[in-house]
Amino acid sequence: MLLLQPATYSLNVLAKLVDALLLIIKRGEGYMKRKSWIYSLMLAIIVSVVFGVGSIYAAAQNITDIVKVTKPAEIKVGEWKSYEIAITDWTDADVTEHDFTPISSDENVVKVVRKTQWVSELHAINKGNATLTVNIGEKFEPYVFTVQVVDEYTVIPEPTKPVVIKEPTHEEIMLQDLEDYIEQLQPLGSYEKKAITTLNQNRLLNDSTRKTLFLTLNNTVLPNYTKFVSGLKNLKANNVELKEIHTYFLAGAKLQLEGFTIMRDSLKTTKINWSKFNAGEKKKAEGIKQLNKSEMLLDKYAIKYVK
Repeated sequence: MLLLQPATYSLNVLAKLVDALLLIIKRGEGYMKRKSWIYSLMLAIIVSVVFGVGSIYAAAQNITDIVKVTKPAEIKVGEWKSYEIAITDWTDADVTEHDFTPISSDENVVKVVRKTQWVSELHAINKGNATLTVNIGEKFEPYVFTVQVVDEYTVIPEPTKPVVIKEPTHEEIMLQDLEDYIEQLQPLGSYEKKAITTLNQNRLLNDSTRKTLFLTLNNTVLPNYTKFVSGLKNLKANNVELKEIHTYFLAGAKLQLEGFTIMRDSLKTTKINWSKFNAGEKKKAEGIKQLNKSEMLLDKYAIKYVK
């Protein structure tokens, strides 16, 4: 009686490495999020410490603290534009008493026609610039704005955003190559899993199990593993390092397939050909060494390019 050495999965090694890559990347993202959150918190504390201390001197308020000003920046010669005030802060008891009518620095350019204490019409007389000032008392800084009188309105085209093409880093290219390689492997996984799982469930060999193991190898293991190896031959590795990994990977799988074939042939007759069967087991063990080599190189590849 003989207990077969278990056959080796090759695709599962890659799957585990992919999981490790995703975990590393996710941890990296989490670090950046924590760093960003901590930075924001520190910034908020600094701002509150620096700017949160009240001044012992009462500065004059800005008019815009209590009202919203609607005004033109540009008027065409001969046209009229409205200047309007809308109260936004009613806590100042005198807000309704203030006269917000602006005074023009040059009425030959812009003439102010008062309608109410909150509304005025601005008449563009001649081309040029006029400074308009609103003064409502000592509690507030004078509000000053400029109006330009033009022959034609200025058309400002919307700025076009430059197209920035980010060149991928070497690490990003190598990781993308690995992702492409693994995507090619995934459709082959079902063939390998079927072959290896079935064989490892029938590892006991003696005269009474010979026929069962022969049928297992002939009808399930070899057909599925042959499809797996055929698929590996068509895989494309996009860089030198992956090509080396793939070379060991394919060599190991082919040796395992040869071993399975020899093992099956040793069980064709009612008498087990132990010498031939052991030769098949030896061939399979050689394949496992190649697969282990590809796993080691792939592990180094991942560590090298995941930053």
